[in-house]
Amino acid sequence: MKLRESVAKMKRAVAAQFPEDAAATDAQMEFFDEDAYETWLERFCDTTNAAMARRDEQRVIAHLSFMSQQLELADNAVRCALDVAYVENLMWNLDLDGKRWAWPRIPSNLKQLYLDMWGQPEL
Repeated sequence: MKLRESVAKMKRAVAAQFPEDAAATDAQMEFFDEDAYETWLERFCDTTNAAMARRDEQRVIAHLSFMSQQLELADNAVRCALDVAYVENLMWNLDLDGKRWAWPRIPSNLKQLYLDMWGQPEL
């Protein structure tokens, strides 16, 4: 499957699982190309980070579990998109307490991508 098709399919899966968060993400995308899937994933990650900041455990676990499953099923294109557009943005702008709360809730496969990019977060 081509990069564009593969990542578009994953984006549709995210939108189907989290329609409200996807709609909020779509609303932020008006000035981006329709093919800006990585930017869309970055903005979707912002909804995960906002849930982390609110300590909305149910939403955080739902997002992270779903993205972990997507990573498990991913081809190279989706794996790369999840790595650079979602995982690299996890916990962005969280304070230390927020990071301490969020870190144990991140599934191991997503956590490993985070560690590969950023190293161990200061907790």
